[in-house]
Amino acid sequence: MTNTHENGLATRLSGGRPLLGLYHGFPAEGILETIGPGWDFVWIDGQHGQFSIDTALRAVRTASALGLETVLRVPTHDAGLLAQYADTAASAMMIPQVESAEVAAAVVRALRFPPRGSRSFGGRRPIDAHGRDYYRTREPLVVVQIESQTALESVEQIAAVEGVDLLFFGADDMKLSLALPVETLVGDNDQLSQAQGHIARAARAAGKGCGCGIVKPQDVSILAEMGYHLLAIGGDVPFLRTGARQALDEGRRALPQSVASVDGQPRRAESQPPHFVTQARQKDTQRQATR
Repeated sequence: MTNTHENGLATRLSGGRPLLGLYHGFPAEGILETIGPGWDFVWIDGQHGQFSIDTALRAVRTASALGLETVLRVPTHDAGLLAQYADTAASAMMIPQVESAEVAAAVVRALRFPPRGSRSFGGRRPIDAHGRDYYRTREPLVVVQIESQTALESVEQIAAVEGVDLLFFGADDMKLSLALPVETLVGDNDQLSQAQGHIARAARAAGKGCGCGIVKPQDVSILAEMGYHLLAIGGDVPFLRTGARQALDEGRRALPQSVASVDGQPRRAESQPPHFVTQARQKDTQRQATR
């Protein structure tokens, strides 16, 4: 059983309310400080995001200062690196591409202290932040991603592994595993919907939690009823992209007709250009004439 007496994420999950989180892909503390407040947790992506272990540590620190719990996805199953990432003192470690009970058990051993595992004691941040007793009270939750047909076929065995705390549905890799276009929406495809339900049932039968990412916020109620506890809704990447595109589109719509777009490209206004532009053009013409 995970030693989580003082693990804030475990405490919040025990309340029974599904937790809403934010995906974080860019290693920029200012972005997290701007959009992070109010969420239950932040999913720091050390696998597909742009984080190194150093910037992941800074993201965990920033989230802690904001009162956010942290789910840190790592890029590896390597025991040494798993222990190093765990020393960031994140609330939970998310492990990608776990396809068997044997892999899940090896991951758990790497993240647990003896006698239940092989993780070495002495992490600088856990000791500084939580004291030398952290190995008894501050173990991270272990979140394993189920994201292939192979993993789905073994999901009950994976969920039954002692030390696995949550299953996380990896929708995009599952789509590729099922030979589906990556843009396929889970709710629009029977295979994906069945996989999502299968993972929730396996987690519930084993007494474990489960989580997933959400494209449409209105799906929160459906997934909560299905038994999903950890729900990531959007993140820095889509919020920045959507906000920037919205501002650009609104600005273009507000332009006078004289500069309205043609075939998606802004058309030049028919008014005179600014004086400094005229001067620059004249100088360029003079240089060309003297060559």
